[in-house]
Order: sequence, then structure tokens, then C-alpha cells
Amino acid sequence: MLAAAPVAGGARAAGLVAERAFPPAGACYARRYDAAHLARHPGQVVTGLHLWGSSRDLIGLRAASGQVDPELTLTLRVDFSDGASAQGKVGCAEVKGRIRRCGREASCSGGFAVEALPDGRLEIVNDDAASREPGSVAARPGFSPDAACPPAGRAGRFVPPDAQNRVFRLERLPLAACTEPGPGR
Repeated sequence: MLAAAPVAGGARAAGLVAERAFPPAGACYARRYDAAHLARHPGQVVTGLHLWGSSRDLIGLRAASGQVDPELTLTLRVDFSDGASAQGKVGCAEVKGRIRRCGREASCSGGFAVEALPDGRLEIVNDDAASREPGSVAARPGFSPDAACPPAGRAGRFVPPDAQNRVFRLERLPLAACTEPGPGR
């Protein structure tokens, strides 16, 4: 089970530890929303979200941390209410042994906060922090798993940072649950 590290005063440290959440053998976190949930949240455009990968490459990069910032690379797939899916690689920078944010290498695709919950789930928070940063080139508010920056990049599909699409709590599942094709793929 994945747990957030305690800090002084009994509070949890933000973010997650890569090897706990995504061991070298790999891990999958996902959530699929049923019709009843979507009926209660009619503005939600995300019907499923899958995040998977392994810390194997990150562990190797730490040896070169004087030259590069260690980053956990994961795959993110978002299934949308119109039946389409978007998938791409996201990088999660490791700072002082913890991962707090993930996003695509393309700064125009936004990013999201990630948190390890005490019960072993991951919480993805679509906080739109990237588009509010000074000098931001975020193409749209929210985040995209497949956007690339102009002029040669593609627009991609974005998850809007509104109340219906802000917080996603993902369960840990067998790795095969994330590597299977999603709807519309």
C-alpha cells in the first residue's frame, strides 16, 4: 500500500515517493466513472482516467542528477464523454525525493498535481497552475495528455479545470488494466 510520508507535527508530506507508487515492476492507477456518477455530474467530460508506468528509468537518472533533473515518466490516458480518448507521456519532476506535479514536456499542455492518499489511491488535481504562471505558454486552461506546442504541434484534448473535472481519485489496479486499449482506440 502506498502512503504519504509523515512530516513534523503528524501532517502528511505532499506528493508521492516514486518507488512506492510506481515500483520498477510497474503500476497502474485508474478510475472509470459509471452512468450514475456521470448523471450526478453532468458537466464532467472525463469518463475514465488511467495513469501507469515504472520508476526504473527515474532510478537510473538519479545517478546523473547533477546534470539532469530526475523525472518519472508515466503514460496518461483520458477517456472523454464523447467516446474519444487522448493518451500521451507525462513527466513528473522529482524534487527532494518527492513528486508533486506532472505534465507533458510541452509547456503549452498544462499539468496537474498528484498526491498519494493514505488508503493507497492517487489523487490527481486539475488545478490549472501552469496557465497562471508568469510567462506561461499554456494553450488552454487545464491539462492535456497529447497536446504539443505550436507551430508544429497538435492542439490535443484538454481536461477543463472546472468543478466537475477538478479532482480524480484513482485506484491501484493490475498493470494490464492500464495497458488495454480504451474506448475509441
